[in-house]
Formats: sequence, structure tokens, C-alpha cells
Amino acid sequence: MTKKHAAFVLAAVCGTSLLAGCQSNEKESTAPAASTPPATAAAAQEYNGKDILKISEKPAQITLFYPFGGNGAPKGDMPAWKEVERITNVSMKNVANESISDEKQSFNTMLASANLPDIIQGMRTTINPIISQKALVPLDDLIEKHAPNIKKFLADYPEARRSGSGPDGKIYTITGTLGGKPGNAVPSSGFFIRQDWLEKLALKTPTTLDEYEKVLYAFREKDPNGNGKRDEIPYFFRDKGIQQILQLWDAYPSWYIGKDDKVHHGKAEPEYQAALKKLAQWYKDGIIDPEIFTRGSQARQFLLGNNLGGATIDWFASTSAVNDSVKAQVPGIRFAAIAPPADINGKVKFNQSREPIHSFAWGISSSAKDPVMAVKYMDFFFSETGEWLMNYGIEGTHYTKKNNEPVLLDAALKYPSGYPNFLRSIGAGYEIGRRGSLIGEVSSMNEIGKAGFELYEKSNWLAKPFPVLTFTEAEKKTIDNALANLTPYLDEFEQKCLMGAQDVDASWKKHQDDLQNLNLHKVLEAYNSAYERYKTEMK
Repeated sequence: MTKKHAAFVLAAVCGTSLLAGCQSNEKESTAPAASTPPATAAAAQEYNGKDILKISEKPAQITLFYPFGGNGAPKGDMPAWKEVERITNVSMKNVANESISDEKQSFNTMLASANLPDIIQGMRTTINPIISQKALVPLDDLIEKHAPNIKKFLADYPEARRSGSGPDGKIYTITGTLGGKPGNAVPSSGFFIRQDWLEKLALKTPTTLDEYEKVLYAFREKDPNGNGKRDEIPYFFRDKGIQQILQLWDAYPSWYIGKDDKVHHGKAEPEYQAALKKLAQWYKDGIIDPEIFTRGSQARQFLLGNNLGGATIDWFASTSAVNDSVKAQVPGIRFAAIAPPADINGKVKFNQSREPIHSFAWGISSSAKDPVMAVKYMDFFFSETGEWLMNYGIEGTHYTKKNNEPVLLDAALKYPSGYPNFLRSIGAGYEIGRRGSLIGEVSSMNEIGKAGFELYEKSNWLAKPFPVLTFTEAEKKTIDNALANLTPYLDEFEQKCLMGAQDVDASWKKHQDDLQNLNLHKVLEAYNSAYERYKTEMK
């Protein structure tokens, strides 16, 4: 594994609406916590984020809210966090209610308790609304004086600085990248096709939209699974709908930046009309899974395991792993990644890259006992020591170093449910503030997965993800109110057109009128207002 596979992941903290109990602590929420270290932090002045990582002379504790969602949550007694405690002399107590698995409910319960922890973690969409209600302290002075690693991270990734800023321009939360070098998108998924079927039918790997279409029709008509039945499902997707494949017609399933440097919604544009018209024909001809709206998350496993599925667009690691899990049922199966076929305009591109920064963030609450200690604690995870610990575990136990690169040991590589679950089992790999790495993710892939990841990583196909925008309260209200009706309408329109219940061209004018009546234009105004601020801030 080379250094180019190293990537950066960050995440962490916070929520939605601040309740009255949080506002009662007015002294702490308005005090210059960032600039005046309390007495308990006096011994921490030697921390430099590099070779001196001890934060407190006396044993201290940080309280953290990190909800116990589907992947669990870190606890202070897990091996990785005990190692953090050993190095920094600061232990961590996760105050989230373990019995609440719904993250939003857990967050609101924490706010309602009127007892905010030192640090809060959560989705950016959850944390941003509480900034204006003074639930979090500004971090600018704290970072400048006490967090050299965070300071460098924000300089390397302007997107992270901007996304963590409040309406007043000050930094309130720290988020991070999902991987890769600054400014570069990171691959997550790609086009997959049955290479064994191509070989059986003497077909070449498709490189254009026309070739891709011909291959899919051949999969349907020429019995590549050899059972004498016309039961092959050429294109399938393990989520609802056709959003992934729209890119072959230069169409988008949601928000995108147009050639005019404005925000558009793809399903209001003529490219979507053309794509939907062609895909409705594919659906009618049996090229698209007839259950693409209902089959669900097991579509990939079922269709490949029964030697029925031909092609999809999906994640490298989990999709390539299906080759191993179904090989007893389908000997010789080779479901492998290919380059994106050139689109209708002859351009080779791929729109589903990972966004430049993470969708999580963390911040210091207005009730934090010692904001200086808290920001140094957060800074530790951006140090080289903290990064290695959270990315690979404990040196000598979970990995060793060779030429300053990690070599994962059996405890990590052979964990029964995979490397990400191994990391979480020791308390690492969670969405807290840090520069992460894809080395472990790629190392845990089989050869088909690695080949696919590297194919896309080395390419220039990856489109820049849609920017992470920050909305004012008024903009967010406009968007939320409209999308409550727009989203189900768009889903229904697509499903009816794809399944032939209504003609795409005949219904397009009414579709445009419906979008107007459902206030898409107001949502676009809000998005473009936020996008203009984004461009100004990025300059």
C-alpha cells in the first residue's frame, strides 16, 4: 500500500434546537472561554500537539456526547480511548443514553437535560441550528492559541473551516475530510459488470453509452447464465430508483452546479427528461430490474447469488466482496469494476465521489468546564499520534510500522465482520475530529475491490462533489417546508414515468408547473443565496 492511499476523515458533533435549560447558563455561553484558561488548565500550557501531548498534570475528564446509533459509539473504557487517556492524562466519558438508538432523539434528549457535556458530536445538519442559540462557544481564539494541529488542518482544508463557521463568521465546529489530498475527490463506488458474462458472450468491455446499452440488451437476450430462461436482470441497484445511472445522460438526481455557476435541481432539467425517457424504454424491455423500487438492500446479494444480475453502480469494498460470498453458488463469477462508459456527450466522468468534507462535526459546548482543555483534547486527535491511534489501533497490537506506513496485523485484518467493525470494536474509526486514512479500508478489500478502487483513484473521472453549503435559519425553513412535499412528488413522478404509468414527454409540461407550484423556485433561491456566500467565503 502506498502513501497515495492515505486519506483524511473527520467527524464529530452536535445538534438541532437548544432548549431553555441550555440557555440558562448565560455566564458560560457569553464568557470569553477561548481566551482565558481556567486554573485547572494551567498545567496544560506545555502541550504543543507534537512531542508534548500531555494535556493535564492531574488526571482529568472530558465529557462527550456521541449518540449510540447503528454503529454504536465510543466509550472511555475501550482500548483506543484508554490509550488516549494514558497519553494525555485526560479520560473520556460518553454521556449519551445507550438505550436510545435514534441519533436525533438522543441528541434532543441530551439538550433537554439542561446539562450539556464538554464536547458535542453529531451531524452537521443537527449541530448548525444550535450555533445561533449559543449552545457552542466560538473556537477561533482557542484554536489560534492552543490547537496547532487543528489550525494546520483548517489551513489545508478551507472547506472544513467554512463549514464549521456560524453566521457571524466565527468557527464553532470542527469537521474534516473523508479522505484524499486537499482539493481531490475520493472514490467510493464505480460501475460494476459481470466480466464472466462478457467473456461467455464474446463481448468487449463497454466504453461508451451505446456500447453499454448493447451489452445490457445482450445480457437480457443471449442467456449468459445458461439456464435456458430469459430471466437475467441486466441492470440493478440496491437502493430505490435510477439516480446512479442518470449520469450517462449528463443528468443529475438532485442539486448540482450548472455551467452558469448556479445551483440547479437535476430533475427539473431537460437532461433528466431525456434520461428518464430512455430508461423507461429500458425498464419496459426488461433491462432494468422490475423491482428496482422495491427489492431493497439485498438486491445485490440475491441477484448475484442466483446468477441473475449483470451490472450495477456500487461501493468497491462491499460489492467486490459478493464475489467471495456467492462463489459456491455461482462458480467462476467475476463481478468487477470498469471505467465509466462515456456519456451521451462523449465525456468520461463519474459523479458519485465522496464529498470533500465529512458530514459530521464536533464543538465545545457553552457549559464546558474547561474549554482550553477541551480544545487541546480535540487537537490531540489531529496529531500524528492521535491519527495513527484512531486509524489503525495500538502499535504492536493491531499494526506495525514499515517505512513509516502501517502494516495491519491479523487482529485487524482477520476480524470476522471486517476492518471498519474491528476499529469500532476497540473504539477507533468513529466520526470524531481527525485526519483519517483509507489504508485500512483498501487493505481489507479483496483483489477485485482494490483494483476497482485504484482504477478510479488514479483517474481524472471524479467530478467535484456538490459543495457543502451553510443555510440561514430563514433559508433552512424555506427549504424544509418545500421539500416536505417536493421530495415525495419527485419520487412518485420518476416511478410513474419509469414504469410506464405516464409518458415522460406528455407529462413534462405539467411536471414543470407542478415544480413551480411546489416552490422549487424558492428552494433554488435559498440554495443560490447560500452558494453565493460560499463562493465569497472560499475566496
